Amino acid sequence: GVIGLAAAAYAVSAVLRLHTEETTGRADPVLATATSRDGWGASHLVIAGFGAAVVLAAAGLGAGLAYGLRVGDVGGQLPRMLGAALAQLPATLVVAGVAVALFGLLPRSCVAGGWTALTVAVLIVLLGPTLRFSQSVQDISPFTHVPKLPGGTVSAAPLIWLAVIALALAVAGLGGLRRRDIG
Repeated sequence: GVIGLAAAAYAVSAVLRLHTEETTGRADPVLATATSRDGWGASHLVIAGFGAAVVLAAAGLGAGLAYGLRVGDVGGQLPRMLGAALAQLPATLVVAGVAVALFGLLPRSCVAGGWTALTVAVLIVLLGPTLRFSQSVQDISPFTHVPKLPGGTVSAAPLIWLAVIALALAVAGLGGLRRRDIG
């Protein structure tokens, strides 16, 4: 779960690069070319998603290799730990999706809102069980809905729902970007 939170921090940072480019005036020359707003925004989202996947895959491969060497079963543990790490990707993308939606719809609050979404997820994941938050409060974090892997049972439904939510947030953000003034 902690690696998922780290990947979400990377993804939020990559998404908020859009805001930085806009506020520093670097977006104007790009958008003055044949590059569409959707293309410009989507390019940042691809980097954010791909980068988060790389962070998770690297962590999963490292954990699988280390644990596999320790127990003498690298071939069995490597894919198991890689899968466990990559299962965090939909939740990571939901947190990044919040930043995208805020950038497109409420650009002045996207930085604070994006980092707040991550902070809330971190606090709930790390402190929720210890402080005995109610399940309804813990359910606010998308990481609560990810299967507890390795070792837990895998259900595709929560991962699919998280992916759908992340996609809806990204579409809303890009739709808002298309309609608003840049700069």
